[in-house]
Amino acid sequence: MKIAITWDYELFFGNNPGTVEKCLLEPTNELLKIAELTQSKFTFFVDAGMIVYGSKQKDFERENELIQNQIKEWDSNFHETGLHIHPHWQDARYDEKWVFNVDRYKLSDFNNLEIESIFDEYYSVLKDIVNSEIISFRAGGWCIQPFKNLKNSFNKHGLIIDSSIFRGGENFNPPYSYSFKNLPNLEKWSFDDHECVFNENGLFTEIPIASKRYSPWFFWKLFILGRLNKFLHKPIGDGIPVKGGGSKKDLLTKYHKLCLSVDGYFVTEIEKTIKEEEKKGSTLLVIIGHPKACTKFSLAKLKELIIKYSDKHEFVCLRDLTK
Repeated sequence: MKIAITWDYELFFGNNPGTVEKCLLEPTNELLKIAELTQSKFTFFVDAGMIVYGSKQKDFERENELIQNQIKEWDSNFHETGLHIHPHWQDARYDEKWVFNVDRYKLSDFNNLEIESIFDEYYSVLKDIVNSEIISFRAGGWCIQPFKNLKNSFNKHGLIIDSSIFRGGENFNPPYSYSFKNLPNLEKWSFDDHECVFNENGLFTEIPIASKRYSPWFFWKLFILGRLNKFLHKPIGDGIPVKGGGSKKDLLTKYHKLCLSVDGYFVTEIEKTIKEEEKKGSTLLVIIGHPKACTKFSLAKLKELIIKYSDKHEFVCLRDLTK
């Protein structure tokens, strides 16, 4: 089985975006060390708006240079760089820290000409940093719909892979808006105008993130462990998440269909899922993570998992799943 661990390389978008050092540089350096142990490869979806607007802000000049140097480092070691677009950067301002307005959080909050302009600028700034091709895309907050508004930009910039969706996912709590119901019964599929509809003549490939149904008990353990041992379970990233992902009460009382993730305590579900997919004869598995959400616990567990399974499975980039 080919396992693609993908990372959304970004700051937080709440009242406190966090620092570049803690949200990006420090945890990503640890991830690259883990990958090097077994020559595993990761895909990093870079929030390109951070670089576009960071390059225009003198007070962010040093941080922007460090970000670009880290991207160049993983590119030189053959990790994949994918395009990640959080378009609310269009309304961001810098006042000793980044201040975000998430009223226009989704690409669908912009008209088609604005979307094309965002793609042009965000893609170009990222392409100037790396030597490898950029062919993979992930929409910010999973909000890729409607895809038909992005199709021209995909074609223009040679983007052929999308990995923005996960089976059963749905969220209409502002600022999010997506629904991934009734997907093809395939591990990946070709599509054209709609990412959730198989089209054998489609120009693009959808490679969905794996998903799981998480019980309230899972979140009870997550919150309890976080309180009992903050040293192990506190995120390295020092920011605050944007609201809209569900209240604490909601998580502790209901089942939730969410992405298979290596963030924090979520990493404990990975080995179980690998074994389930082995029994089903699956050939690929896509996992999501965020450097900012890494913890000492999750990094140690991820290292253990990759070492344990690297002889049996391949840890690859998304681009390898289309070959």
